[in-house]
Amino acid sequence: MGYHEPGMGEQLKENLRMLELQEETSQTVWETYKRKPAFFERAAKEAYAGELPDYPICRRSPLERLVIWCCHLTQLRIRMSRFPYEVLTDTWRDITLRAGLYREKTGRVGLSREDVLWFRHLEHGVLFKLGTLQFQLFRMVYLDEAGCGEAYMSFSEEQKQRLPPESPVLNVHVQAGADLTGEAVANSFRRADVFFQTYFPEHKARVFLCYSWLLYPDLRALLPPESRIAQFAQNFTIISQVPDPEEALERIYGKRRPRKADCLQETSLQRAALNRRDCLGYACGILEIPQTT
Repeated sequence: MGYHEPGMGEQLKENLRMLELQEETSQTVWETYKRKPAFFERAAKEAYAGELPDYPICRRSPLERLVIWCCHLTQLRIRMSRFPYEVLTDTWRDITLRAGLYREKTGRVGLSREDVLWFRHLEHGVLFKLGTLQFQLFRMVYLDEAGCGEAYMSFSEEQKQRLPPESPVLNVHVQAGADLTGEAVANSFRRADVFFQTYFPEHKARVFLCYSWLLYPDLRALLPPESRIAQFAQNFTIISQVPDPEEALERIYGKRRPRKADCLQETSLQRAALNRRDCLGYACGILEIPQTT
């Protein structure tokens, strides 16, 4: 079987306990690791060697990707030990969430290539879950021709003067199933303000930034007044929008271009959006962070 570091198996067990994967998924990870421990320990060390998007972990099978990440957490736990354990646990359970979604979608244990590409933010220690929301250390990027080489959105020059490109911001991400009640969201923003001032005082973010289908103004026509999505969107000032429904369709129905016959109709939004794709789009919003002297 080859040499592998003593105690690595016990550390993997600790990682699995922390992640709280589904029992069958956790068992599959453990049994797979035991067959080739040296391989997985080496792959965990080299997972993100090289340049985006050609990381070694991307070339592995879905099951191997999940096992590698469960092993890779051992390194991250050492490297990120200065952060509160509760925050790290909540942050890394994005792996648990995505492994669950992958199994729900495919019937198999593993992670998609898109999942492990997203997890580069965990690898680089720039993404943290604080309460119900995820926050990413980020520099302002405008999704227009000047910012991304494509005229996808348009932004006013006045906006760019107020918040120049590359300004430090905190990029807000909403996980599947996130609690978007007003209290939970407000608590997340408060926690993020304190956390990043404490652990990344040099970043000095001026705004919370959110690019999301959730913020698209026309979406509100499909939502009841008490909608948590609508309440979440009201936190942000919309600075640009585009009638691009792809992300919304993927989040609502699990597919970017679903046929009507395949669309789930279990929630009020799924039923409402079925015939009103014109209300779906993508928007950019900002929320100013109070500056302390």
